[in-house]
Amino acid sequence: MKNWRVIYSILLVIAWVALGYLYVDYSLDSPRRSDTIYLKIEPKSSVQEIAQLLKKHKLINQDWFFRLYVRLTGKTKLQAGIYKIEPNENLDDMLRKFAEGKQEGIKVTIKEGANVLEISSELTRKGFDGNGFLKALKNRQPKYDFEKQIPNNPQRYYRLEGYLFPSTYYFKKGEDPNVILDEILAQSDKMIKKYESQMKGKSLIKNKSMTIDDVLIIASIIQNEGRVESEFKRIAGVVYNRLNAPQLFPKIGFDACSVFANMMEGGKYTRVTDMNKRLLSPYNTYLNKGLPPGPIGNPGEHAVEAAINPEKNDYYYYTARYDGSNMHYFSKTLAEHNKYIEISKKNAKQLSNS
Repeated sequence: MKNWRVIYSILLVIAWVALGYLYVDYSLDSPRRSDTIYLKIEPKSSVQEIAQLLKKHKLINQDWFFRLYVRLTGKTKLQAGIYKIEPNENLDDMLRKFAEGKQEGIKVTIKEGANVLEISSELTRKGFDGNGFLKALKNRQPKYDFEKQIPNNPQRYYRLEGYLFPSTYYFKKGEDPNVILDEILAQSDKMIKKYESQMKGKSLIKNKSMTIDDVLIIASIIQNEGRVESEFKRIAGVVYNRLNAPQLFPKIGFDACSVFANMMEGGKYTRVTDMNKRLLSPYNTYLNKGLPPGPIGNPGEHAVEAAINPEKNDYYYYTARYDGSNMHYFSKTLAEHNKYIEISKKNAKQLSNS
């Protein structure tokens, strides 16, 4: 009788081991399919998000097992990108690809402050249809809520300028420009919702209810006027000080606006002073009152944060130091500003002679 109990216990253990093996094998193996799948893992995706993505595309049977397997194998640093998943690849094969970053996608980085022409050039440089991207921008029908709220101002060169979130993206070779644009705007949609929640209750311009468009216009000025992030909030303070003192600054006068307009108009002028004085564009803030009709580039998160939370200061002027630091001298008065301009000239001379 005891022997039967021993045999029964052994058989039970074997059965459980066999079932466990079959379950692990089932979980490791991908559901049967005959097609190749291109999978896109977004930057900063968590293991849980990747597991859900794999389950959604029917590449794994159990998302919880994927999370467990990742921990057991120690391959927790999975890289963003586009991956080509063949029909015969199982979980272990996919995990190895994600950990090693063996991607099929082409990496495209939209730099903070880049305008649509610069983004188009970068896409062309990476082998995509840059001109097609510009056409997609022109022909875009609003999909996301934020797109429907953008002012239909004919003075804007591109309606979506300022709304293309700077980040690193991965696209399939030969990807359709409309798909590229939609993927960028999908990321923008997430960020704009975040910005809108941050700006609730903010009243930064006198006698004006600020919109997300206003914030992005100001952020784009900050982004292109500044070079060092630690100065962004101080520059933001200057922008708001000028906007809120129309008696002193009927025209807010920022060089970056003229530089942007000059590029959009074909680069007629080479000297910034000529752009400021002669360029007949609604974006020229030396010749026109108030903010430009739209953003002058696509600002990054730090610039937007500065536009929403500016430094409270009494500065109305700043000038580049030209000492190699990429920073500025800030002034409260025009007389003080002019003194700093002379110091900057001396700095530039010393730097060129060193």
